[in-house]
Amino acid sequence: MKLITPQEESESRIDVAPLIDILFTLIIFFLVTSTFEKEEKEEKVQLPRHGGSSLASKERPFYINVLQDGSYRVQGETVDLDHLRVKLIERFKEKPEQRVVIRGDAKAFHGQTTAALAAASQAGFPSANIAWDTSVIE
Repeated sequence: MKLITPQEESESRIDVAPLIDILFTLIIFFLVTSTFEKEEKEEKVQLPRHGGSSLASKERPFYINVLQDGSYRVQGETVDLDHLRVKLIERFKEKPEQRVVIRGDAKAFHGQTTAALAAASQAGFPSANIAWDTSVIE
């Protein structure tokens, strides 16, 4: 009686070198094409806390920061309410589909935040979002 010995199956291997090259290319692409919004998000603004989802969008929003003393910061510049209105009208003429995000400090008066909201509405923006801190409240 003749025994048949099983033939060794050839191991299939995946060459990962091209995958690593593609991964590094994608990482470099995303780093080069991303915009960093750190200068738009003032660290001095302490957002009120609220549980909920954060805002997500494909296009970078137009930030209005309402500081604790009631002043407004837009694109790194401190402005008064009238100048804020002018900036919003100019922005609406350039990009009417752009989102407006109002980041009011938790200790700022409600009137300054709602005045910025009204200025965005008067400029023609159909809506404006108010940002809040979504971290867990302790």
